[in-house]
Amino acid sequence: PMRINQTSIMKIVHVLTFLLTTSSLLSATSGFVSIAPISGAASRVVVVAKSSSVVGNNNNNDARSSTRMVRSLAMATDDNDSVTNRIVFGHSLSSFLFVATALGICYNGIGGPIGLGLPLYAASGPYLAAGVSSTLESAASADRLGSDTYKRLALFLTEFNLCGLTTVLLAIGGTTLRQQLFYVLSLASLLSLSPTAAGYKNGGGKLFGDIGGVIKEFFTFRNLNGFIYLGGVWFVAALKVLKIVDIVNLISEGNAAKTLATRAVRLGRLALLTGTMLVLKSAADRD
Repeated sequence: PMRINQTSIMKIVHVLTFLLTTSSLLSATSGFVSIAPISGAASRVVVVAKSSSVVGNNNNNDARSSTRMVRSLAMATDDNDSVTNRIVFGHSLSSFLFVATALGICYNGIGGPIGLGLPLYAASGPYLAAGVSSTLESAASADRLGSDTYKRLALFLTEFNLCGLTTVLLAIGGTTLRQQLFYVLSLASLLSLSPTAAGYKNGGGKLFGDIGGVIKEFFTFRNLNGFIYLGGVWFVAALKVLKIVDIVNLISEGNAAKTLATRAVRLGRLALLTGTMLVLKSAADRD
């Protein structure tokens, strides 16, 4: 099997340490401080404040009140922009690591005894996660995280990330490239949890209400396209349920944690695929 020597491992550790250190420094400095102009509402108040200060020379109290209002709005806007920038950066970084993992899995399968079929299947999970994370990044930039579509994607991506965290068990003590890639996947899942949760909260997500909305989508359709997508959703959801039953059986039989981790990775992939198909089904219902 392909092996990575100690020098290569140290290089990987140094690169990951640099990325984490850089992200921490950016979040603490001006990299995350909003440099965008004041929003439209605040800009209009600025105009009103200037007008008040010019016309109302005899009413200094009103001018001072307007000035305080402008400052409050500007500070609130900066806070919101700062949170948005953190969400965008977090999704951008985790998307990069998800893609790196997927490409690494495919690269590791080239010339291997099992061919590319199984590696491509394995890479589909992190690659799909990269797509969903990138979609949430764009939604955050456009201030659209309050949409049901993005809140549902955030819920299913969180499920994938929680399953992805278990892959660190598959990497511990490993020396092959395939095993080392599990470190990257577990790190990507860990880094993705924060912006996903922050974006969900920033979008006004309510956990129980949104879960109820997801369940409702499993039993409703509005047109033929929605019905077709719903069939696909049920098919993948059934595979997900079977995987959960498989994991429960393995736990009851006392199987090793690494065996459970391999099943958890597959469960996360099915969970994310179920979520993306459900979102497509909802979009088809609106046509």
